[in-house]
Amino acid sequence: LVGLDSMDPNWMGMIDVVVASRGRAFAGTFRSTFSGYINRLRGYYGLSMKDSWFGQLKEKNMMHEFHNVNLDTYAKEWPDAWMGIDADIAPSQDIL
Repeated sequence: LVGLDSMDPNWMGMIDVVVASRGRAFAGTFRSTFSGYINRLRGYYGLSMKDSWFGQLKEKNMMHEFHNVNLDTYAKEWPDAWMGIDADIAPSQDIL
């Protein structure tokens, strides 16, 4: 239909990221770099993290709160990655 059979299969993951990052809501996996990058793009697009969740109950609403980035997790994207990158605001719970 759109030539997907002739597209390089290595592009499929990148296309999935772009499509998922532009959705009204996103549910991903905690500690997944794939889910983390989707959330980072959502932040760059200015979408609220109140519409992002994780599938694990303990971390389900973690994106709805501001956390100190000194936690020992590298696969999760933190709001510091996209808030204030233009030096217009400082990351805080108030603007999350």
